[in-house]
Amino acid sequence: MPGFDLTARKGDVPLGRRRVDEEERQRVSSEEYLAAHNLELYLREAVKHASRCAAVRDPGGANPNTHIEAAAEYFQAVNLGRHVAGREWAFVQATERNQLAFLHDCRRAWGSTPTTMSARDWHGALRLQCPDLPFAVVKAAHDAAVGAGEADEGEGEGAAGDAAVDFRRLFPALRTAVAYAPFLEDARAAAFEHSDLTPQDADACRSAVRAAAARVRETRGDGCSPPEDSLVDAFVDATAVNSGGGRAVTFGRFRAALCAHEGLARATAARLREHEARVRRASAAERAREYRDS
Repeated sequence: MPGFDLTARKGDVPLGRRRVDEEERQRVSSEEYLAAHNLELYLREAVKHASRCAAVRDPGGANPNTHIEAAAEYFQAVNLGRHVAGREWAFVQATERNQLAFLHDCRRAWGSTPTTMSARDWHGALRLQCPDLPFAVVKAAHDAAVGAGEADEGEGEGAAGDAAVDFRRLFPALRTAVAYAPFLEDARAAAFEHSDLTPQDADACRSAVRAAAARVRETRGDGCSPPEDSLVDAFVDATAVNSGGGRAVTFGRFRAALCAHEGLARATAARLREHEARVRRASAAERAREYRDS
């Protein structure tokens, strides 16, 4: 037909497929939709923000638009990744978007500094982004940056925890430690008796860690526990032959080996790049709106 190009292109979706997708979306309830996209959390936070802002901006309740404007401000902050700065660790861990926004904040704050610091000092610095950031998360990243083989040296004077590393070395492992913090906490309790340094039988630990990974996937989603191949690699790197000839592993070595895993570093880097690209697009759109309105 003149004036129409009916040639199929790569990425085109057939009309029938779009119709099926639309029908499937219509069958999803509002509750299922909110749960699938973690929207209930952000709706609650938007209501809190609107209530606080209305109390300050319009204490007499004369402007009915105050609540809507405040809620819109909050969702724009989420869109721009500005909603987690200074928030508690539980909120950072609530969604993947929050984790990525936290990591983005950390990189903006420390990515260009050449300063080298110990695990304790990096923990103090990163608490500016999250006041109750667990030391275990920073220690996991620091041990991975220093070297998994030194993770059993503890935190005493001259130990691996005192080694100075810069943010560029720390950050790839920090991405993994933040992404899989709930899994690591569960694995430590289930397989290593809440101890970082006590050697455990490697075969028994491997089974318990796999069970922990399955629990985390079931309760928090597939992306919240590491893939099986990375678990296998981490156990291989962390397992040593003990004095009795058996194979033993400590949680400190396993955690450091997992956070140093190159495949996980690439995967978490790709997620963060995608998040940062969304933030750049949202920032550009906001600047364009401000320019039009000025």
